[in-house]
Amino acid sequence: MNIANRITKSLGFKTVLIGIMILIMLVPAALVREVVLERSHRADEVEREILDAWGGELWLAGPVLRIPCTRLEEVSHKDAQGRETVEHRQQHFDLWLSPHDLDLRVVMETTRKSRGIFSVPVFAGTVAMAGVFDATAALAALRPGEVAYPADAELVVSIGNQKGIRGVGAASWERQPLAFKPGAAGFDLLDGGVRAAAPLQMKAPSSFQIELSVRGGKRIRVLPLGEEARVSMAADWLAPSYQGQHLPGEHSLDDAGFKATWDVSYLSRGTPLFWQDSGATMTALSREFFGVDFFEVLDRYALNDRATKHAVLFIIVPFLSLFMLELFARRRLHPVQYLLAGVANMVYYLLLLSLSEHVAFGVAYLGSSLAVGVMVFLYSWSIFKDVRRAWYMAPVMGAAYVYLYVTLQSEDWALLIGSLGAFAITALVMIVTRNVNWYEQELEPEPETDGESPVETVD
Repeated sequence: MNIANRITKSLGFKTVLIGIMILIMLVPAALVREVVLERSHRADEVEREILDAWGGELWLAGPVLRIPCTRLEEVSHKDAQGRETVEHRQQHFDLWLSPHDLDLRVVMETTRKSRGIFSVPVFAGTVAMAGVFDATAALAALRPGEVAYPADAELVVSIGNQKGIRGVGAASWERQPLAFKPGAAGFDLLDGGVRAAAPLQMKAPSSFQIELSVRGGKRIRVLPLGEEARVSMAADWLAPSYQGQHLPGEHSLDDAGFKATWDVSYLSRGTPLFWQDSGATMTALSREFFGVDFFEVLDRYALNDRATKHAVLFIIVPFLSLFMLELFARRRLHPVQYLLAGVANMVYYLLLLSLSEHVAFGVAYLGSSLAVGVMVFLYSWSIFKDVRRAWYMAPVMGAAYVYLYVTLQSEDWALLIGSLGAFAITALVMIVTRNVNWYEQELEPEPETDGESPVETVD
């Protein structure tokens, strides 16, 4: 019995027990993270519903010119007697032509659409296109027997989501108005599109101007076709993320939003300026989109998810602090008291998640940290009956919360900050416990003095 009692009072046994309790606390930590992920998935679902109703992501390709063509083909047949007959058939195909030069300008204004406690940034604005088509080389490349019908040509713009088009503003072809109607006319690079009759002149370039009123959300992707294409985008969004096959040559960001420009040559794409019905060309073009994402820097669910990845920190730190106080105050603590301190920090993550769905993340973080920090401090005070000893919990927990907040706000430096934090905690524990005799010291309660100093007896 004495041996068992001596073992349970030893530092080694208590250290192992604390390690086991830390492993046990990883279970509720994992459950808390599941709650964060579930709320994040729900937010994504609502975001998709709002975006789909608003117009979806804005994907746009073109414009291109579709020129109907025909060719004569000879088809031979043999009858039962072996006699061969030749039949001439007329086959229809399309000749697709990209502009000689293209200027594409995108101007957007952003707002937020909400459903319940969830919201998503959306945008609305105009897409203006102007340029010139020159079909001389494309028509000259037709083979004998192939005939083009430039008078029946159509101007086609491909759109990712038809609901994103709100209307057509000024649109002209050779200074004549264009009448657009739905349909991609076979230019099936994206799911939808608009087209308009654009009779082509045989011996002279044809100019065009199009202004589309569009709306969407989350990202803009364009595929400007042409020998020389210049693209400019501007919006009142403060966190653009440029994506795709081409990055902007020039871009700026200020309090009014961002501006970016691209200069793209067809030489950089490796696709022809004109082509006939070709799946290979369409596949190659589908990889050439570029544009901008409307990035949310302080995404509350991403921050909560990153915070829960540090949950082990808020299990180890309070356990380690209580163990140090137990060691130097020589007052034994029950394992349940450790577990309650750990549970308090799991509740912290639930508070942070729920508050951040209603207020700014910084405010939610401050409120959750203060609430749990004060609760742990008061609990420590009730255990040790000494405010001077319990007070050590306040700066320790405060430093841990500040450390986590800095890590969350510095994504690019998170690994370095985490490594330095782990190094600092390890070094601090080694310094504080450098004189502890782990073999001989036992966790005996300190003697009660009833507030009176012991009196030394002198003979």
